Amino acid sequence: MSNSLLIIDDHPLYRDALASVLQDVLVNFKIVAVTSAEEGLRMAKRLPKLCLILLDLTLPGLSGVEAVTAFCRSVPGAIMIVISASEDRRDVTASIRAGASAFISKTVTRAMIVEVIQRALSGQLLKSEWIRALQSNVCVDEHKLPLSPRQLEILKLLAQGRSNRQIAEQVGLAEITVKQHITVIFRALGVENRWQALLAIRRFGFA
Repeated sequence: MSNSLLIIDDHPLYRDALASVLQDVLVNFKIVAVTSAEEGLRMAKRLPKLCLILLDLTLPGLSGVEAVTAFCRSVPGAIMIVISASEDRRDVTASIRAGASAFISKTVTRAMIVEVIQRALSGQLLKSEWIRALQSNVCVDEHKLPLSPRQLEILKLLAQGRSNRQIAEQVGLAEITVKQHITVIFRALGVENRWQALLAIRRFGFA
């Protein structure tokens, strides 16, 4: 039995185009698209192995944070991603607090949406991501990174592509100490290597 992905969006052209793109990429998934939160909640109970929900924030009837909350309660095992035309940080913060794992602007490319969804399904999505087209993607909780001022300094140099030796020379530390700080940074970002760290750093808005 295949996994399922549910799209809730009342704009027919956007909804159907997104469903078509995702079906081409996620060939082993059952992609279902509906027009309202109420219909989505009914459908969610019948879908096998529903693992991801894409929810437009502005819908007729049940909508906004209330809709996010309703889906998170009804299908707690599914990843919730809000997709919206809103660029208001208050909408983003409220959605994340209600249980959404990410907030995607409708201004981003479909390729970017696919990339975010693939990361989500593979467990590589950073909690509380806000994906936007015109600015660096940020994490709503970026200021809560458990890093010291020195580690934040090293993180920004890491984002510039500096080697451990170059960072050590610039901050006046031994290279082995820089390596220790970078290990802590990797742990805070939830990554295992420098390449993953660079991707995460960009999403946090440090590059």
